[in-house]
Amino acid sequence: MKTALCSLAMTLALVAGAPATHAHDHDDDVPALDHVFVLVLENHNSFTSFGSIGILDNPMAPQLTALAETYNVAPNYHAVWHPSLPNYVAMITGDWIGTDVLGTGHTYPPGSTVGISDDDSPSVATDYGAPATASKHRWRVTLPSLAGQLVAAGKDWRAYLQNLPETGTHLANWPGDANTGKLYAVKHNPFPYVAEVQDHPAEFAKQVPLEQLFSDLGSRQVPAFAYIVPDQCRDMHGLSNPLAPCGGAADTDDNDVKRGDDMTGWLVDAILGSPVWTHGRNALFIVFDEGNGPLSCPSYNPDSGPLLPPAACYDPRNFNDRVVLIAITNYGVQGDQDTRPPSHFSLLKTIEAAFGLPYLGHAADPTTHTLAPLLAPGNH
Repeated sequence: MKTALCSLAMTLALVAGAPATHAHDHDDDVPALDHVFVLVLENHNSFTSFGSIGILDNPMAPQLTALAETYNVAPNYHAVWHPSLPNYVAMITGDWIGTDVLGTGHTYPPGSTVGISDDDSPSVATDYGAPATASKHRWRVTLPSLAGQLVAAGKDWRAYLQNLPETGTHLANWPGDANTGKLYAVKHNPFPYVAEVQDHPAEFAKQVPLEQLFSDLGSRQVPAFAYIVPDQCRDMHGLSNPLAPCGGAADTDDNDVKRGDDMTGWLVDAILGSPVWTHGRNALFIVFDEGNGPLSCPSYNPDSGPLLPPAACYDPRNFNDRVVLIAITNYGVQGDQDTRPPSHFSLLKTIEAAFGLPYLGHAADPTTHTLAPLLAPGNH
């Protein structure tokens, strides 16, 4: 097994450094899907780079590496900005801009629409009372989103969030506050930032604790789109505060990766072993929000220039933050690679194509490819 995993890492590394080649040129080859699952992990590049160890050459991530070896991968897949929040927002809106309702610490006025470059809370979030440290309730994203598209098309969505204290909560962090042992962190959940979710209680209530995923799988009540986010102890993010169960001396990268790898294996087994998975055409995407790569347009600063990010920020030629993207289907090819340079915009475009939806934001850019080769029919 060790030889096979080393071979995979070498192959993907060589492919990623080569000119882009791919199995298809036609983005309309994305098949119609009945269910799409997206599992999001945190803060690691595909391979050791930018001074940090990666995932697919990491001995603490054997399950993820085995999944990449068995199923389909996009070795040149990129995050689109830093830090976490703009990447999550990009996955469901095709952009990473939002209205800063506070403007605190900036020269632009409150209510300005700018590129999101921090992990502050949604404008509708609440916090624990004193002595807890309040978060900044900054962002409202008025863009259309995948959530709204699905509802308009008569389909449904749900976000399954580990350690969310209750369905539809407005709490920004739990348990604790912005500076302590927050297992659930709203910055890793894009839906409460989006105005069309903020403004509709029934949509806001589609954010549920992770435990509901297992009952939904067993009862075949999983919606068309399931967005799954482990807590910060199990998504490879980690928590340094000793009040956190994975904090203090336990907060090492090896421990963070091992916990996240175990969590991934558990969730994949639950989904692939469920009655939902065996009916219709279904896909599971495992993706990381960001790594440690440089910004696509480091000169962007809404305090000293235009409020909105320039075109260079969205140019795939400027993306340099490769993260893991693994695609698993219940019907198609295995062991395939799409070596074009996709991104979170590509993931959104792929999901929209699979559900027959129009493309939002930069998912509609002609330079944004779908992940169609990874969803091709096969013989298994």
